[in-house]
Amino acid sequence: MKYSVAEFFSGCGGFSRGFTNSGRFNAVLGNDVKPEALRTFEFNHRQDDVTPNIILDDIRQIPFQKIDDALLDRGINPDDLDCLIGGPPCQGFSQLRRSEELENGIVKFRGYSKLAEDPRNDLVLSFLAVAEHLRPKFLVIENVPQMLNHGFNGRLGHLSETVIEMLEKDLGYQVEVGILTAANYGVPQLRERAIFIASRIGSINFPKATHADPQTISPQTPDLLPWTTVADAINDLPSPSDAKEILGGKELDQYIRGKESTFSSLMRTSKTFPFNHITRAYKSSVLDIIAEMRPGQTWATESGRMREKYGAVINSYARKTGLSDKVARKELERLGIINPSFFKDYYWSAYTRLAWNLPSLTITANANFLGSGRFTHPEESRGITMREAARLQSFDDDFRFITSKTDDLCTARIGIGMDMIGEAVPPLLAQAIATEIAAKLDNH
Repeated sequence: MKYSVAEFFSGCGGFSRGFTNSGRFNAVLGNDVKPEALRTFEFNHRQDDVTPNIILDDIRQIPFQKIDDALLDRGINPDDLDCLIGGPPCQGFSQLRRSEELENGIVKFRGYSKLAEDPRNDLVLSFLAVAEHLRPKFLVIENVPQMLNHGFNGRLGHLSETVIEMLEKDLGYQVEVGILTAANYGVPQLRERAIFIASRIGSINFPKATHADPQTISPQTPDLLPWTTVADAINDLPSPSDAKEILGGKELDQYIRGKESTFSSLMRTSKTFPFNHITRAYKSSVLDIIAEMRPGQTWATESGRMREKYGAVINSYARKTGLSDKVARKELERLGIINPSFFKDYYWSAYTRLAWNLPSLTITANANFLGSGRFTHPEESRGITMREAARLQSFDDDFRFITSKTDDLCTARIGIGMDMIGEAVPPLLAQAIATEIAAKLDNH
């Protein structure tokens, strides 16, 4: 038996992709304000048992009758919806990057400062209003972990407390809230997300982890697999094309032979080589920086190493020319022998390379800008492609990112594609949640 799921703030549909990949759900409705993302959502659900209706509109502006009609058109009465899912945009809950730190390989947020009231926070309340109207058996909200500490009405953490109180007292749900790490569910990415699961049919548990940090696995945890690594995820993909869709749709022999992993085998769902394996062209100034970067290292480590290396060059040149160290450095910078960028204090993961033997850090909507995080290929002098970013998010290869409002053949606008990928819920994480909910629905 398959159950119904409707997705608001759907983006490209990573959340609902995980639900349908579980084999237990049909996506019956998708809503977003971004036309390219919603077109991608529709395209990738086109061959499902039930094709979803879509609503391109701001959730705050959609009449409930329009939602009811869209569900009825798919045979779902408003009170019969099994699951409502969504991730209200997280910009209102985010912090300045300078407060990020790395702890055990996972980004943590320190020094939380009060944010001004953000009008985007009312998107959460609009989502709850839809939930109150539809009364689904299950409700799942996904967001950044900072949401749990976000201020509301002058008190930190009050926003999540308000959401829980509304779900429990006003709507009659039992609620579980926690922070899940995507890597613990087979996603090759150390991505943490706050998850709210609300149930009208009894208590619900979070899915059990299937993977763990290999250093923590012991004979007492024999059922856990080691984290999926970057190599597991993308090592079978060839060097990409720049800016143009050349490989997409070609024969499967484009994959690199002998590099297939258990994870990449799971991802190879397409009958042809996947689309979106495209990287952008980077300025020479960016390429000069990443050429010096080693896999898995922080900016502080690499810039410190380069400063030490340059220090010896500066001292030698100063002695040879009789110039002061300061003037010698300026002259060497002018000659292109020293790159002044390494004397700057950038964000800790800026321009850094992925490590083959570890999961990636969080893939964000800015993954095509190498100065915004660890988005550089482990070996090649380039950023990751849309397809590589999608693999790191656990999108299977048959999932195509449509980067035009009107043309299903347009798959090469990297900024739009990366935005969709970075904002999505990893499908494997969503699939684990869906499987847990389906089991509860089965019992009910």
